[in-house]
Amino acid sequence: MSAGAEQTAIAVPRGGRATRGVGPVPTDQLRQRLRNHFIKPGEELPGAVFLTEVTAPGRSTRRADAVHIGTWASRGGGEIDVCEIKTQRADWLREMRDPGKAEAWWPYSSRFWLVVPNTSVADPEELPPGWGMLVPKRTGRRFQVVVEPAVRTPEITPALLVTLLTCTETVRANALRKQRDMLGDQHREQVRKIRQEAGPALDPGVQDRLRLLDALEKALGGRLVPGTPWGDAVSTEQAAKVLAAFARPQLEQERARRRAAWLVEALSRHEGELAEALKLLRDGLGITETP
Repeated sequence: MSAGAEQTAIAVPRGGRATRGVGPVPTDQLRQRLRNHFIKPGEELPGAVFLTEVTAPGRSTRRADAVHIGTWASRGGGEIDVCEIKTQRADWLREMRDPGKAEAWWPYSSRFWLVVPNTSVADPEELPPGWGMLVPKRTGRRFQVVVEPAVRTPEITPALLVTLLTCTETVRANALRKQRDMLGDQHREQVRKIRQEAGPALDPGVQDRLRLLDALEKALGGRLVPGTPWGDAVSTEQAAKVLAAFARPQLEQERARRRAAWLVEALSRHEGELAEALKLLRDGLGITETP
């Protein structure tokens, strides 16, 4: 066995042959490794698109586990690799009994791959005609081709373009949402640390106002920011309008109630004096008190 083969094989005999690939790998991890096979991690302009869980064009409900589309001529521009990922032998045996998924994607693919962690999940001799097989190497990001697939020109139809564009837009939106949430979490954590570190040095009155600000942001459902808000932030202008529209009438009513309560309390304290003065006034004017 060559040095290269030793790096990509595990000495687990099956059918009298060494098993190629790696040990058991969860599906999510194998899918990520497959992405790294097609697209080098960290590349800003990879020249390709990698999509997951892509429904076949038309009225089919069959989904491909992964689809790789080359967008640069130097990286197979226009070629479409459709990949079926299996990590358990039982799943592969069910797949062989139901080839509908491959049939749904076959016309739209340049190559159709079975991707497994090792050849104990699927024997290369079990592959349907035209299928290729990929297994991860024990070192490096690139996979090893165990079986070369048939190569053909994919059918580029409006239905295929709609499917790929829709999936691409979903991936982009999810990535932006994830980045927004991550940046928001980082900002809140930085603010929390700054407030925590500066807390002992702050005037008690300032600390009270910061606590009130936290309560206000919680009630508004987002942090207050100047200018145009983004994500779950709320602009100070928006907050001012909301408070003016809903809080000011209630505040004015509460102030009026407090003023009335103060007046009643003040009159109550002088109730006896007012009654005596009123009696003297009536006696002086000769007014008889009406029962």
